[in-house]
Amino acid sequence: MKNIFRQIIRTYLDPALDLRVRLFNVLAIGGTAISLVIAGLGALNNSGVWNIVFNLIVAALSFMLLTYSRMTGRYQVCYIVTIIGIFTGLFPVLFFSAGGYHSGMPSFFVFAVAFTIFMLEGKKAVFFSAGELLLYVVICLAAYHRPDYVRHFLTEQEILTDIIIGFTSVSVIIGVCLYIHFRLYNEQQKKLDEQNDMLTRTNRAKTEFLSNASHEMRTPLTVISVNVQTVLDILEDIDALDSDAEGLLENAQEEIMRLARMVGGMLTLASMSESTDRQTLDLSSLLTSGAEMLRLHLRKRGNTLITEIEPDLRVFGNADLLAQVTSNLLTNAGTHTENGTITLKTARKGSEITVTVSDTGSGIARELLPHVFERGVSTGGTGFGLYLCKTVVESHGGVIWIDSEPGKGTAAAYSLPAYEGQFGGYGNE
Repeated sequence: MKNIFRQIIRTYLDPALDLRVRLFNVLAIGGTAISLVIAGLGALNNSGVWNIVFNLIVAALSFMLLTYSRMTGRYQVCYIVTIIGIFTGLFPVLFFSAGGYHSGMPSFFVFAVAFTIFMLEGKKAVFFSAGELLLYVVICLAAYHRPDYVRHFLTEQEILTDIIIGFTSVSVIIGVCLYIHFRLYNEQQKKLDEQNDMLTRTNRAKTEFLSNASHEMRTPLTVISVNVQTVLDILEDIDALDSDAEGLLENAQEEIMRLARMVGGMLTLASMSESTDRQTLDLSSLLTSGAEMLRLHLRKRGNTLITEIEPDLRVFGNADLLAQVTSNLLTNAGTHTENGTITLKTARKGSEITVTVSDTGSGIARELLPHVFERGVSTGGTGFGLYLCKTVVESHGGVIWIDSEPGKGTAAAYSLPAYEGQFGGYGNE
């Protein structure tokens, strides 16, 4: 007997099966067993031939659906057949042939609605369960107004027996279904917690690796850059620097600086996932300071920097990250502009602050423009700058965009929500 029970558990309640499949199997097995029990009790209580026949039909149909679904896997078809054939077809017949609402049938109506909600999804579940409720209310009212339609039990004992069988059977089946449901939910929640913990540890390890690698790379890059510049100066002093050697050394210096910027971008990206230090910031001062720091650098290529920054612009954020955005956008503008004009301006409209960096440089190719914020996409830089800008701006609740026309210049702009005291004053978040 134990072996048979274990085989049934393995076949119909295997944890590998979908939740709805297991619930259907429980309901089908329960429906088969309960219908056979009721048919047997009906024979003992002399409930009538039709009542016994209909219970045997329900048992046979439940078992057939159980077997068919397991063999074919067409569970959705079996759900619909069960709802239409048994719940809206045979249940009303059993209701009138076995005591009406003075019986255990109302408990099976609850069972039918619960099954429907368990098995179906969305609008389909609402439609069928509402239809069942309406049907059951109508037949109860019909039994009330036309009691001659109902075959009543002859004794109180028969009524009591049927009611006890009804609510006990339904309680057991629904209880088992809920037990399976919540057990699976708890198992899935435990797995989800474990996966989240693993992802957190993986992300932390990634951040530590990027941070350590960036720190380790910065020192040798700085040494190489200084040495190359020193060699250039020495060769110039002794008049031993020809144009080819100078070009090679300058190219090497440019690539070293490009790699250094890439390492800096990696370090910033790594720190972003760990940084939660945010406070109210004077964006006007932040932008002004950033512009002044880069003014001389931009002037080396003959560019003029114009600033049109409104006073008293406040945002809530991380000063280092937002300063990095300003630096990246101005550096990009300077890289692609020579003997031109670069403009940094702000505008406030309502609760939104917009910062725009525009230039009169070479612009961006049309085919490249839709992809400039993707990591690794570059117009000659590292491929980290604009990706980093987008990541920072969006992490501050803003948006960033670029307009450009080849040969006529580029305008990169981003907007941030203005600080209006919504975070409860100054200090860390």
